Amino acid sequence: MTAGSSPDTGKSDLKVFVLPITHPPIVEIDTEATAAYIRLRDTKVVATKPYGSEKGLVMLDFDANENVVGIEVVGQQEFSIRELIKQIPVKTSDAVLNATRYVAADLQPA
Repeated sequence: MTAGSSPDTGKSDLKVFVLPITHPPIVEIDTEATAAYIRLRDTKVVATKPYGSEKGLVMLDFDANENVVGIEVVGQQEFSIRELIKQIPVKTSDAVLNATRYVAADLQPA
């Protein structure tokens, strides 16, 4: 999956946090790779860090101001937003989650 992928994927040094989701995300789904990318903001990714998850692989993408702009989840069989965010501590509302858009992953190189 190319959306938000970055070569900076070393060990996680993330501290415990709760990720606020205030705007409806866009979920890019790649069923062949059993992966999804949750796009929170449309901005340049400057760093990618792993997030410790008990199920599958979760990577967080950050912008220059260290805001989380995207979440890549690999190893999922279900792609609903509620299922995808179970692995990450988030604070959001049902209204925001209900407005989530789902699209096919853009597999073309940038």
